[in-house]
Amino acid sequence: MKNYNTTILLTICFIAITTISFSQTVTDNEVKKNIVPITNATEFLLKLEPKKYEYNTSKYNYLNFKKGVQYGFLAENVQSVFPEMVASKNVSYMYSKNSYRDVKLKTADENDLIPIMVASIKELKMEIEKLKAEVAALKGK
Repeated sequence: MKNYNTTILLTICFIAITTISFSQTVTDNEVKKNIVPITNATEFLLKLEPKKYEYNTSKYNYLNFKKGVQYGFLAENVQSVFPEMVASKNVSYMYSKNSYRDVKLKTADENDLIPIMVASIKELKMEIEKLKAEVAALKGK
């Protein structure tokens, strides 16, 4: 029994050491390429048209949309400004017994807008600081 427990313990140690020695840490800069700052973010954001809407759940109940008031963007609007943020997805639904249909929907990944918004805030902050400096200079004259 003693040799059996020692063998199990040595096996577990070997697996742990092997796993540790083969793990690798990779930085964000290593896994991403073509990294460039976002510029003119405010200009692009101003082209977006935020909307308040409700899905037509009575007509498209088979698509299982959320009910009630929603806030967001129309995918076509986002696509005109940020085409890379819009994708099409196929949704299958049962049309009748043993019969399915596909609907192609455009969807915008609104999470991708967060870095654009942060870049815009930074741009606006710099503009405010510049205007403050100009006002202070004018008051000093």
